[in-house]
Amino acid sequence: MMETHKPIVSVVIPTFNSEKFIEETINSVLAQTLDNLEIIVVDDKSSDNTNVIIKKFKDKDERIKLYQIPHSGKPSVPRNFGVKKALGKYIAFLDSDDVWKKNKLEKQVYFLEKHPGHILVYSMSVTFDNVNLFSSSFEILPLLHKASITKNDLIKNGNSITCSSVLIKKEFLLKVGGFDEDPKLQVEDFDLWIRLCEIGEIGFIPRVQTYYRVHNKQFSSDWETKQYRVKYLAEKRGWNIPEYKFRRNKGFFFLFIRNTIHISNLLLVKLLSIFD
Repeated sequence: MMETHKPIVSVVIPTFNSEKFIEETINSVLAQTLDNLEIIVVDDKSSDNTNVIIKKFKDKDERIKLYQIPHSGKPSVPRNFGVKKALGKYIAFLDSDDVWKKNKLEKQVYFLEKHPGHILVYSMSVTFDNVNLFSSSFEILPLLHKASITKNDLIKNGNSITCSSVLIKKEFLLKVGGFDEDPKLQVEDFDLWIRLCEIGEIGFIPRVQTYYRVHNKQFSSDWETKQYRVKYLAEKRGWNIPEYKFRRNKGFFFLFIRNTIHISNLLLVKLLSIFD
């Protein structure tokens, strides 16, 4: 019997009522310069036309697989489900409203193949859509001087690794048990990055390869709630995570300084990209 060809990368996309953005998201994967991949879409029981759109893609490209699960209301559940179905050596997570630059996967696979001691690599992300250079939601993550590559870095700097920016070796993701599905833990990505840092090295590519969409339907919360979530994580794991200072919406002058720093980082990275 002929052995089934295995993709090198499994892209896991959790969806829930994503009809407005999912087409652009999937197209950004199909446009990748690395095509040895599979796209695993795990739908958290959408009630809109999300599945209709995905099935149209699936009919045209056999690399796309669609699974529907009972509604969980938590992205960690469909992400973990997708990992269990994945055939690839590497796992890339992509939120259903984010998009990638076309060389994202190729650059990251190359990095991990060249650095066999690393178990995860991530790159920079920048906000787009319902945001502009003057809004408090505009940001590039991470800022170059705050890129984290160790557990101590992450604890000190906070979570500036967007989930859609990472590529992870599947064997190590399974080793730490994937995302924690604890319903009280709502910073499960931050938790996962730290746990992975405890068992291996992580790498950083100082280039923008992910676009993080800002839109009205996104879940948001006040800073006190975010602080509570980080505190819960610290207590659950026994980690000494400092209290982070919220530095948005502090007045025009502060916003101007903040956004100038983010814009400067973006321009510098774009300039460096010319020489790639």
